[in-house]
Amino acid sequence: DWEKVVTNWASEDTQRATQHQAPRFHHDAFKYLIYFSIVERLNSLGVDRWRKEILSDMDELRWFVCYRKKSTDMIYSKLAHYEHMDQLREATSILELALWKESINCSVANDQESVMTSCHNEDTMNTCRIRCGADVV
Repeated sequence: DWEKVVTNWASEDTQRATQHQAPRFHHDAFKYLIYFSIVERLNSLGVDRWRKEILSDMDELRWFVCYRKKSTDMIYSKLAHYEHMDQLREATSILELALWKESINCSVANDQESVMTSCHNEDTMNTCRIRCGADVV
């Protein structure tokens, strides 16, 4: 698990830095190690703005030895938060579709001459979509 390895490494580097025993591992190399450890998770996010924000944070954060643990934890924490938000966004879309379908199936519209109780045939589907109550169809 890359996240665990990198987090442990950052923690050890930060601890060694306080004791003035830190090895010479360039901060840019560590930043790219973090990037390669999250690239698949980052690309799986459904919102482009979140990906850009995390990449921007990676460029702005300090990756020197004494800041590695804090910076690493921040990136992984933000990524986990956005992954959770992405799951909620997907679940909300599925729920909305289920509610919309149920609304169509249960809709009863009183037209001037007929009562529509089901929207299963193609002729009445468009009418049901218009009357389903959604803002965007």
